[in-house]
Amino acid sequence: MSKEKLSTKLKEAEFRNILQKLKDGKTLSAREAKIAEEFAAEKDGKPKKLTQQDVADAWGMTQPNVAKMVKQGMPLDSMEAAVAWRKDFLARKGRGDNAPEGYQEARTRKALLECERLEMQLAILRGDYTLTSEVREDGLRVGNVITAKLQAHVNDSAGMLAGLDETEVQKRVFAWTQRFIAEVKEELEKL
Repeated sequence: MSKEKLSTKLKEAEFRNILQKLKDGKTLSAREAKIAEEFAAEKDGKPKKLTQQDVADAWGMTQPNVAKMVKQGMPLDSMEAAVAWRKDFLARKGRGDNAPEGYQEARTRKALLECERLEMQLAILRGDYTLTSEVREDGLRVGNVITAKLQAHVNDSAGMLAGLDETEVQKRVFAWTQRFIAEVKEELEKL
């Protein structure tokens, strides 16, 4: 006897047991109700309704993820209907054509993003890039050095320039500027 015939005979026997259970007034389990529904659909010539696990297997997802989509309105009448619903759903949620077609594509994208992240971390470790927070801290230190030096100049300039003519003021301001630049460079080298 072929596997197909054996499978059909087993289904028929199981269905007879389910019918007997109903005749005896007993309640069916969810599994038994599903078997009865599938058996009746096969006998009527109707196509078998998809299960959440069928869709999960086809898309490489878990059954709970498919259950969430079913709660949001995904039909299980056929795989084509489920695929059409998913594409429409993703388009409405703003992912549209950018959404991965399936589990493998999503995994590939995730792996590529992880590689990019690791490459960036490696570049930072090599010193090719500096973190924004470090650049910001260094900028604040530079600003503080310049501010402190300029404050000192403002405090000293009145006494330093009092009673001088224009030529002498220019010489002293130039000399002070040169000292200022040298002091700022010296402070920055300490950073």
